Amino acid sequence: MNKIKVIHCADLHLGAELSSLGHLARVRREEHVMTFTRIIDLCRREKADLLLIAGDLFEGSCTDQPIVDAVREAFTRIPDTLVAIAPGNHDFIALDSPYERERWPDNVVIFKAGYESAEFADRGFCLWGAGFTRTYAAEPMMPSGADAENSLINIGVLHGDLVAAGQASPYNPVTVSQIIGSGLDYLALGHVHKRTDILQSGRTFYAYSGCPEGRGFDELDEKGVYIGSVSKGKADMAFLPVCRRMNLELPVDISPASTQSEAAEIIRRTAKERYGEQYPEHLYKIILTGALTERFVPDCLAIALRLQDCFFYVKVYDQTHPAIDVAALAKEISLKGIYTRKMLEQIDHCLASGQETAAGQYQRALYLGLKAFDQEVNLNEDQDY
Repeated sequence: MNKIKVIHCADLHLGAELSSLGHLARVRREEHVMTFTRIIDLCRREKADLLLIAGDLFEGSCTDQPIVDAVREAFTRIPDTLVAIAPGNHDFIALDSPYERERWPDNVVIFKAGYESAEFADRGFCLWGAGFTRTYAAEPMMPSGADAENSLINIGVLHGDLVAAGQASPYNPVTVSQIIGSGLDYLALGHVHKRTDILQSGRTFYAYSGCPEGRGFDELDEKGVYIGSVSKGKADMAFLPVCRRMNLELPVDISPASTQSEAAEIIRRTAKERYGEQYPEHLYKIILTGALTERFVPDCLAIALRLQDCFFYVKVYDQTHPAIDVAALAKEISLKGIYTRKMLEQIDHCLASGQETAAGQYQRALYLGLKAFDQEVNLNEDQDY
């Protein structure tokens, strides 16, 4: 066999509470399991030789038994695909972990100790990996110069933190020099929930696949797996989306609106234009922007209520500002004018010193302050719904 079909995933966190979603948390937990099932179906459809799970398959050792049972049963449905798991910092190896208390199918390899190998000469490849045995692992699991000297295709699976030389990490630091010295043809990494491109150092190809299903608004946009073929000294891997829904952050200019209903309609229309007919399926963090007249003050709760039937889940933040000439206002001899002038001075100072983030914060504070002068600040100004 001169090449093998590989699917690489990581960080499913099955069983995570997702409590921030309220009554929808149970739905999303089940959808995460369904996404895992889609990965299993992908293995069957593509006749994958290897399914690499680079850690945090489960949220922890206390994962609900029905979820563990569903995972174990799913593996039995792909007997011709070898499953290699490197437990991560969430689902680390312990006496009460699913990896120790359950009997796993014969096609499942779980790396339970230090960096080790499992050879499958009849299938043309050798697996290399290690698993977390506690929450933290400050010492590298992959030894320097761990050269895989054999004629097989060498595949690694590891949960860890890719760091620069000399940099520390409590989550299994992995350096480029270690990767170069590994002798691997492909290294499947987990822990970072945002995927990387397929990278290459020395002869080794490697990547983070990211999580296949976003859990919050720090895990935005399309999520999926890497799939492709690996041969000696070559990896032809491509990203494939598998997520049920996307977490999306959508800034929307509501300047034309004069009522809460008009603002909601602008948001709905913008989402449809951006994401097509499937736009209602996703989870949205809506950021209201634009310059508004003093006659209209957006209410995040009121707008979110009008969007509940449009989106699976929505939260709304107000970052609009009054449509006023702040330069002219700063010249006024009044408390409002003094406040505006002082804030503009701070903004200019931050911009001059390259502190763009701080300048943005001062600008936001300026507009909130001006709203407060006019008694237009809602109690929910910066809340989400």
